[in-house]
Amino acid sequence: MQTNLMKKLSPSGDITLYIAQREYVDHYKSVDPIDGVVIVPISKAHGHRLFVEIQLHFRYGAEAEEFSNIPFKKMVVVASQELFPLGNGPNQIPHVFTSWQTALCKKMANMQGICPFKLEFPQGSPPSLVVAGPAGVSGEPCGLTYQVVAYFCTDPTLPLVKKNTVGFNVRVTQETLPVPLLEQLSLAPSTRPATLVQRQFLLSPGKMQIEMCLDRAVVYYGEKLSMHVQITNNSSRTIRKIKCKLYQVSQLSFATGERRAPLYCMETTEGCPIPPGATLQRTYTLMTKLQPHRTNENLVFEASTNRGEVERLSATTIFPYTDPKEGFAILVSYEAKIKVYMGGSQFQSVRSTLGEVSARVPFFLFHQTPRENIELEESASAANPVAKPHRMVRLTSVDNEAAKEQPLLVDW
Repeated sequence: MQTNLMKKLSPSGDITLYIAQREYVDHYKSVDPIDGVVIVPISKAHGHRLFVEIQLHFRYGAEAEEFSNIPFKKMVVVASQELFPLGNGPNQIPHVFTSWQTALCKKMANMQGICPFKLEFPQGSPPSLVVAGPAGVSGEPCGLTYQVVAYFCTDPTLPLVKKNTVGFNVRVTQETLPVPLLEQLSLAPSTRPATLVQRQFLLSPGKMQIEMCLDRAVVYYGEKLSMHVQITNNSSRTIRKIKCKLYQVSQLSFATGERRAPLYCMETTEGCPIPPGATLQRTYTLMTKLQPHRTNENLVFEASTNRGEVERLSATTIFPYTDPKEGFAILVSYEAKIKVYMGGSQFQSVRSTLGEVSARVPFFLFHQTPRENIELEESASAANPVAKPHRMVRLTSVDNEAAKEQPLLVDW
């Protein structure tokens, strides 16, 4: 088995940071910890203190809209540990090294200043998300990202010196919960989500009724979602057109108001017109993925850690154990909506309020995670055991200048 280590140097070359991965999974009760190693020359560390920390960066406004040099950005340190001098950090917990940390420390045994570390994310850490902006607009996008940073300083209360700072962008993703556990946590309904909407018109007698039901509450990205609809027209008006949509709904945890971005849309006149006193029953099938001709503006995606990485639409955000309004978070949910357009109005200026009736039903959207595929491969390998390959560590450098280095292979 081979582990890809990532290495990065500070601008001064005095601090070297190693980590094994950039993506960490939130299991709702806890988040995978960040394991790493920091190497510093002791000769240059005299009189300085070495810290490693997890920083949460939250941008809540476009960079182009900043004024008076006041950025729409907040930075919060969610975890911190002092590595040098050893023992100065409060409540130091003995660290159980991972296999690759032990192997790397043995490989660098002739060097001084090797500091392995382990940082824990706090429970309820929000996932890393970014909001897509308008096409052609440059600048840092709005969203929430994490960084693991190591730095030298004499006083941690002073601003960081860039040449003595090194960091990696990391990503937190929420694990896909199975449907039985969602029902156990009262997050997903045990039956199919449904709604009933009745509307009385001001200038017309009778009512319009829409019954809407989805075939399931949990859908995986790219799957088909069936929407069962029954429209009963007891009004004096005629239904001319029906439109079905899937929306992504995003909200800031510390602010009011929601933003809806269309994900999939279909428009049909099948079964129309529906005259007064008639009933229509139909099943509409929609795809839970972004249509190619639609723009990504205002949609929330998972934050990427590398340039050129394929963007993946954010899954439904779940906080079953903590209150997300206590800190910074972007809450993402999804809903299905049907809207019927009615004709016969003599007042075109009020058509939007008198000539449309809509119904909405929320649902959960998740991704088929690689973790599930790994479990299937492990079960298959248990049935057909094979000889285990030699375990090695391959070092991958992320520095342009250091990319010429030979790969570092460490056996353990």
